[in-house]
Amino acid sequence: MNNSFLDNNLRRLARELALKLLFQHQASSPISAEECVILFRQNFSPKNDLESALGVNHDNFELAWPLAKSLFLGTARHLDILDRHISEAAQNWSLHRMAPVDLALMRLAYYEMLYCDEIPPKVSLNEALEMAKYFGTQDSSSFINAILDKLMSRMGRSEEGL
Repeated sequence: MNNSFLDNNLRRLARELALKLLFQHQASSPISAEECVILFRQNFSPKNDLESALGVNHDNFELAWPLAKSLFLGTARHLDILDRHISEAAQNWSLHRMAPVDLALMRLAYYEMLYCDEIPPKVSLNEALEMAKYFGTQDSSSFINAILDKLMSRMGRSEEGL
């Protein structure tokens, strides 16, 4: 197995873990992001998760965890600005009307677009759309695509221009 395949799979796993952290944080408020990380690791790391709720082996979890934690904490730290921009781009939708998974996916992808220079924005968009197909509803990917594409355009980065 080549390293880029392994790296891509671990990055996808990290994003999925970050998404689950965001969803947990959103559902568990008012706990802090740091408390959320501790609780998530205590309850869902493979050695503590006897039911294997995440379906992740220990080695992959440990390899993906640092990036997952970094993506989650970064997203949580910048939630106000992310939400403001998402809300502006979703003209007729308020954040509380959005499906929680869709909102978490947009927050995560938009965080990557704004603050993770090493990740091309198109990759963040595509990853959000792929995860939306698995975690979201039938309409999630088109809804997320429309909003993230508008945000990329406002950043001066169109999907085609990347």
